[in-house]
Amino acid sequence: MSEEEHQRLIEKKLEKKEAELMKGLALIRQTVYDLLIDEKGYSRSDIEFDKEFDLELDGKTFVTAVDYIIRLDNRRLIAVKCSPGSLESRERHLIAFARIVDSCRIPYAVLTEGSYARMLDTLTGGLISEGPDSIPDRSMAVELLKKAEFIPYPLDRLEREKRILLAFEVIKCTEELLE
Repeated sequence: MSEEEHQRLIEKKLEKKEAELMKGLALIRQTVYDLLIDEKGYSRSDIEFDKEFDLELDGKTFVTAVDYIIRLDNRRLIAVKCSPGSLESRERHLIAFARIVDSCRIPYAVLTEGSYARMLDTLTGGLISEGPDSIPDRSMAVELLKKAEFIPYPLDRLEREKRILLAFEVIKCTEELLE
């Protein structure tokens, strides 16, 4: 097998694996959306879908996005990231995202693979809860909203968070693709 044939074979395998992952991610996203609407009591107007944000770093603009943002009383309260595989490995990415994409920090972050979730406090980065019921229902979210602090992330730490977020955004070849 020539070097070019070997390279094409690797590319085809990676494309196939990426397609499988995208199909799995689409299923997870649909499952989470149905859960938010049908079981957790959110309305469609409470949820922002595939929200993209432009961020500037070192004079360049990059785009970052999250699957869902739960918004109550015109406040972004919870950033939700759907992901197959290890949720813990994606925590820092979502925390950085929630800290800097808006004028005020999004107070809570949820990582989920559909049937299991981890809810994080984006101020401390600490785990609030984990398990199948860790996505708060709407009434719990209303209570969280009352206690939440909507504060800008400190300017002296903003660039660091942007660099962390960008590092995760740049990595396109995930460990699942390499399995």
